[in-house]
Amino acid sequence: MSTIKEKTIELIDALKATCKTYGMGNDGNEYKIITQVFLYKFLNDKFGYEVKNAKSDIAKKIRDAEKWETAYAELSDTDRMLLQSAISPDVPMLEPYHLISNLWNQQGKGDFDTIFDSTMTDIAEQNADIFSTQTTANTKIPLFEPLTQFVTDSAQRAPFARALVDKLANFSFEEAFVENYDFFSNIFEYLIKDYSRWRQVCRILYPPCYCNHYGPFACRR
Repeated sequence: MSTIKEKTIELIDALKATCKTYGMGNDGNEYKIITQVFLYKFLNDKFGYEVKNAKSDIAKKIRDAEKWETAYAELSDTDRMLLQSAISPDVPMLEPYHLISNLWNQQGKGDFDTIFDSTMTDIAEQNADIFSTQTTANTKIPLFEPLTQFVTDSAQRAPFARALVDKLANFSFEEAFVENYDFFSNIFEYLIKDYSRWRQVCRILYPPCYCNHYGPFACRR
């Protein structure tokens, strides 16, 4: 049976292979797709872990459910807001329509590329006040941007988005969240080894004070 580390490396390789299949192997935009999609997967699973373990009576409904995503979607707006307020502010807030499971269920739609891009950008917009990086000119760089635009053939954009989501739904990072940061330190060394721009990913996944000491070596350079 594959370990979580092996599954994670397989995921990264699969995302790279998908980019190559759709004409973006070693393309200048490949790093954007790989790092942002991987970050989306990480945040989706981290959010699920946090809502299950929140210090709230509502969290028990999520923990006991066969599918946490369904239980989360079925909460009343009031209960969902209460649950979100019990989660650490270091975790981006996700709504039910932001989750990978929701995208998975919409893959049959012809405009799936638009649905995929809109989901990513909406997450970025709703969390922009806290989770974004800034340029020296004080311009905010969001967590995510539309990614299917990088596929030259517009007819292939929806299949490309489906291929990405297919890769994300195969396993969960949840079992890794009980481990220390060394696991993700090694993984992110592997993730960013082919790219020169990696700081946005590091800053989101590793708080600055933590990153400086315990994050991926590349993040500390």
